[in-house]
Amino acid sequence: MFVPDRFKTNAFCVLQLSAEATLSDVHRAAGDLRRAALLDATTVTEADVPALGDVPRSEAGIRAAVGRIENPELRISDRLFWFDAVGVAGFEGLPLKKHDLALRAIFSAFSGDLDEECVWKWARALRAWHQIVSDDDYWTRVCELEMKGGFEPAAFPSEIEELRSKAVELAAEPLVIAGREALARDDAKVVRLVLFALEQMSDTGDWVASAQQEIAAAPIESFKKQCRDVREDFESKIIRQSDACKQNKTVCAAELARFRTDVEPELNRITRLLPPGYEGGQEAREEAALLLSAIASDFTWADEFIESEKLQEEALKLAQNTLGAIRIQAALERIRSSAQQQRVLGKPISSAPALGSINGIGCTLYGHSDYDRESNSYATTHYFTFFFLPILPLGRYRVINVGARRYQFLGKIPLRNGDRWHLGVSLSAIAIAIVMMFANSDSTSASSPSITSPSSYSAGASSPSSDSPSMPAATASTASVPSYSATSSDTPSSGSSGPDPNDGELRSLRERIEAGRSQMTEIENRLKPVMDEVSSIEEQIKPLKSEIDSLKRERTEGIDIDTDHYNSLVDDYNSLLRRKKALLEANDTDVNKYESLRNDDESMMAQWKALGGKVE
Repeated sequence: MFVPDRFKTNAFCVLQLSAEATLSDVHRAAGDLRRAALLDATTVTEADVPALGDVPRSEAGIRAAVGRIENPELRISDRLFWFDAVGVAGFEGLPLKKHDLALRAIFSAFSGDLDEECVWKWARALRAWHQIVSDDDYWTRVCELEMKGGFEPAAFPSEIEELRSKAVELAAEPLVIAGREALARDDAKVVRLVLFALEQMSDTGDWVASAQQEIAAAPIESFKKQCRDVREDFESKIIRQSDACKQNKTVCAAELARFRTDVEPELNRITRLLPPGYEGGQEAREEAALLLSAIASDFTWADEFIESEKLQEEALKLAQNTLGAIRIQAALERIRSSAQQQRVLGKPISSAPALGSINGIGCTLYGHSDYDRESNSYATTHYFTFFFLPILPLGRYRVINVGARRYQFLGKIPLRNGDRWHLGVSLSAIAIAIVMMFANSDSTSASSPSITSPSSYSAGASSPSSDSPSMPAATASTASVPSYSATSSDTPSSGSSGPDPNDGELRSLRERIEAGRSQMTEIENRLKPVMDEVSSIEEQIKPLKSEIDSLKRERTEGIDIDTDHYNSLVDDYNSLLRRKKALLEANDTDVNKYESLRNDDESMMAQWKALGGKVE
């Protein structure tokens, strides 16, 4: 443990004197020690305390000791922290023996490892020390020694009174520093023991609160600065305009990812180290909660009101029993109505999904649920159909039926659990069917020409058919609720005779197909580094998971494991998982856009073929 200079270089200890020594005793002892040092005949006495380390009795050490004696403040401090009776002989007969016993208990606490027994030894020693320095008779004796010792200048009564007010705090300094060092090396057990031991001494003076604050001050201040830095990095990047939702969503995703990967793990580390309810831990939670609340407010500028509400609720829970909870509660109340509206109407979309079918094959809407009287809308599912059977649920929307099989799309809402099961089963069935088809038709597939998605089209004359229907295109329009929406029609064609292929319409369709595929290529290029990073994270996760599972098995089998190492592995594992999730969420827009473009491409290809366009 750390040993303060007032113990190691105590002038009375160096000069081998008792705390009752006079000025003449000091000069005589200094002369004796100088002669012994010249003859290399210095000795260790029974008054020396091994736990305090080597005593400096060289010429420089003796000179420094005499200098401390001549300084009134240092002299009375050294007298306080040294024995009134040097040695064991005759000790019991001295009037200040309680002081010496308490001081020996403090010196004894320096020996041994800093474990639970050592911490409580310190607590008992400091409690006994507090009783001594609270005794008026002891300080009367100190004043008498100062006056009778012949020291010039003598210490003022105010200097003695100031030393008395700090006596316990000075004695506890090694324990406080030990707690601070334990916090720096993430030794949660020792930190909690030290803080708890100090808490039991709260009746000994205001120094206890200061000592507790000193132990945790550095990491908590560093954490607060980290929170402020994150906020400063992203606050200026938010564009506070209604038409900047897409840009703001990217910024918000990055800001939340920074909170999950940097701020949250550090908060968990601090709260794990500090005792429950400790004031410093509450300060850290409040700072993190206010940062999360600010991030939630930023999400409103990305039209993500449901996500904002969820984050505000998380921040409120984090800020429990702090003043910051009042501000967060007010912010949560402001966002609830907007979140509820978005929960009902869904997220805004830029264009309507493709609708239309040919002989029952295509895309259409099925279902009518969750009617909202205020907007006269309902929820429905967008399906790919095969012979009028709903095969694949492509999305779920809130729509207004404007009549004549036309709909106004207000927003996109999440698929229900049943829709997800439907989608999974359908895709599995399609995959199995494809595998079986290839397995049973090797020779046929080898000789038959394959048709792939081409990069060039020709609007040549194909054999016109009397059943060549036209596919209506989805058109965008403005709606009053929410800020923008889309309309589309879902009119299945009849088997009536159609006109010859229209070159102008095919040319326009070709341009739209190529433009859509160009956007798909751009999105693929953007997503590639993201997926590469996700793959890299998964490779880092594999060995961590393997080691964690191995340690779990050992613990289950009764084998002792390194708990700190295990917790460190779990923290790293969770951090990587949060990072992976944040990356995927940050690119959710591109993924959804790509899926929408792919669905549009399939629909337009069906139109192309129906109009007689050739596929090369």
